[in-house]
Amino acid sequence: MLLNQPRIDLKNDFNIQRLRASLILLINNTISQSGLAGDVCPDPGVPEYGKRMGSSFQIGSSVQFSCDDSYVLQGSKSITCQRVTDTLAAWSDHRPICRTRTCGSNLRGPKGVITSPNYPVQYENNAHCVWVITAMDSGKVIKLSFEEFDLERGYDTLTVGDGGKIGDTRRVLYVLTGSSVPDLIVSLSNQMWLHLQSDDTIGSAGV
Repeated sequence: MLLNQPRIDLKNDFNIQRLRASLILLINNTISQSGLAGDVCPDPGVPEYGKRMGSSFQIGSSVQFSCDDSYVLQGSKSITCQRVTDTLAAWSDHRPICRTRTCGSNLRGPKGVITSPNYPVQYENNAHCVWVITAMDSGKVIKLSFEEFDLERGYDTLTVGDGGKIGDTRRVLYVLTGSSVPDLIVSLSNQMWLHLQSDDTIGSAGV
């Protein structure tokens, strides 16, 4: 599931505001790149600030792409060489690009607002946004409330964890997906982290 700097307004309780956008469909099996005669696809290249895994360009072969740290992949993670005609082969999708990661931040203070990237339009595919919220008083907890919530069920998720160690599976409080607005979430300590992750196919309204 494109990038604007998240808007942070430190005046209310931390909220996740709905991202309003139209549905985007990425058709992964559309032939989109010119092929070569025979059983070999053209070299798809390597995205700038990224890597490619796989060196076979024969029909039926797939190559995978990833991005360097601080960059996010826009497009398909994997493309496959397909036969178009008896004498023509082509990749199943364009080579993806690596874009600067601009979502997520560290937040400190008594109140604030968090918005999805590109607010108020569609958030990006392959998003990996991390926010860490810290209450300055170590004796306080974080209260997280949601105004609206809509993620592609089962594919796009918002993980909420306690503490400042991002990704610690032992401290995960909730893994949220779908369109039901979550109840108030309260941390166990003075820190909370949020990880918004989207896949590379169908978009949804957002959070």
